[in-house]
Amino acid sequence: MPPLTRRDVLRTTLAASLLPLLPACGDDDDDDDGAAPADAGGRFLHGVASGDPLPDAVILWTRVTLDDPLTTALRVDWALGLDAELARPALSGRADAEAGRDYTVKIDVTGLEPGQTYYYRFRLGDQLSPVGRTRTAPTGAVERLRLGFVTCGDYARGLFNVYRRVAERDDLQAVVHLGDYIYENDRDDVRPHDPPHELLMLADYRRRYAQYRSDPDLQALHRQHPMIWIWDDHELANDSWRDGAEDHDPATDGDFFLRRASAFQAAHEWLPIRTPDAADPARIYRSFAFGELLDLIMIDARQVGRDPPLPPNSLFGELVPVHTQTGDFTDPARQILGVEQEQWLIRQLQDSRARWRVIGNQVYFSPLKILGAPRALGGGGLYLSNDKWDGYAPARDRVLAAIAEAGNVVIMTGDAHEAYAFDVHDDPNNALAYNRLTGEGSNAVEFVVTSTSTRGDGVIGNSLSAQLQRLPDNLEQLLLLTNPHLKYYNNRHNGYCLLDIDAARVRSEFWFVPMVSQATDEESLGVAFECAHGTQRLQRSE
Repeated sequence: MPPLTRRDVLRTTLAASLLPLLPACGDDDDDDDGAAPADAGGRFLHGVASGDPLPDAVILWTRVTLDDPLTTALRVDWALGLDAELARPALSGRADAEAGRDYTVKIDVTGLEPGQTYYYRFRLGDQLSPVGRTRTAPTGAVERLRLGFVTCGDYARGLFNVYRRVAERDDLQAVVHLGDYIYENDRDDVRPHDPPHELLMLADYRRRYAQYRSDPDLQALHRQHPMIWIWDDHELANDSWRDGAEDHDPATDGDFFLRRASAFQAAHEWLPIRTPDAADPARIYRSFAFGELLDLIMIDARQVGRDPPLPPNSLFGELVPVHTQTGDFTDPARQILGVEQEQWLIRQLQDSRARWRVIGNQVYFSPLKILGAPRALGGGGLYLSNDKWDGYAPARDRVLAAIAEAGNVVIMTGDAHEAYAFDVHDDPNNALAYNRLTGEGSNAVEFVVTSTSTRGDGVIGNSLSAQLQRLPDNLEQLLLLTNPHLKYYNNRHNGYCLLDIDAARVRSEFWFVPMVSQATDEESLGVAFECAHGTQRLQRSE
């Protein structure tokens, strides 16, 4: 047997810490296992949450804040019912909030009915948690489904007005979070981050999650809807990849894999995720079926298999890397998903028998250029970012071939802090292969969800100063001219997307809030698009 590597040791240690996170439902073993009695004291200051809904199961989550910091474990009761008063009980049980899991509690409640709304609550002595609402996934014929999509919520850059607006919608099956749930930086724009330094250690990440989960708008979102989450980079470090990150310097930040293990452990503790492989907590790509209508496929284009982004060969600093789709950019060995995950994704697309397939993705999939040429002429141009799928073109070609074969695919993307709507084509600058007027030739559609708060407030007013501040944004609007497959672009607002799905079409709505520097109950519909069954292209919708 080969010797264990450092990564093997870290993986085994982290896996062992995660295995107890999911006690079986109805577990009320009264044996004395060291847990303190409920009257030892604690409060539910971080609310409740649910996630990863299956037809017969859902994750329930809470955390106990101790009255006595020396307590190592507390036993918590939970109850699940069919009404908000829990007068019609369904299941109940017990679980331990332990120091080794930052006093978080996660329960994988099984034996549930498909397509059912449930309510749940936790109890610790005379302390009751808020009542949460959750829903299991439906089975069989599903007439209609609505999902909310959010991403990029930086606590320091703005208030979570977007989360509150999504929480207020009562017709969502689930909310899908596309990553950057927390930010690891030390910014202090609208409100200060805690701890007031960049996150490096397990205690740092735990403290940052605790701060985010103290926010009443985020608590409301979790209380009202089950969440399906996938990480991006800021849950660890900016521009991270499989073995490092742009913002991690080993000389000053220490061992990257220790930092990675800490970030991953805190994420599994604080988010209502079902770990697909307890032996490998780095693998969180997974899929969800919503009857015969939709398969939701959540991929990880950031952490598990990504090779480092190629350094930009730039004429304009970091803004516009330039390449000609030659050399390293056409190396088929370069990975963004990793071999194992890429093969898994292709199998998911091939095996899906649902009417629609939605891929939850971190970085924009579609080509995006300032200037571009058809592939027949070299396919090069000024690309906006080598960090996205543009920097991994052969991997994108392989996945796009499977997408085109599957049909009825919608890609939902986060990360960019801007809203985009694309027809998906591998060579959109080739007028013989893709018709920019009709969309003919498109293989799928992609919606990029703008940030929850990270973009900050847009520039207000029409003064000369405001116009000058808007100049970079106005120049970026040229993307609409140079990318024929780009049908919509908004680089000024924070917001979220709603997908409304039935057998005939998928409708995507871009919703925006006017500001994040102050609390507001306002929102507005920016634009809506539809993709009709079998067309693989976008049409504006009223």
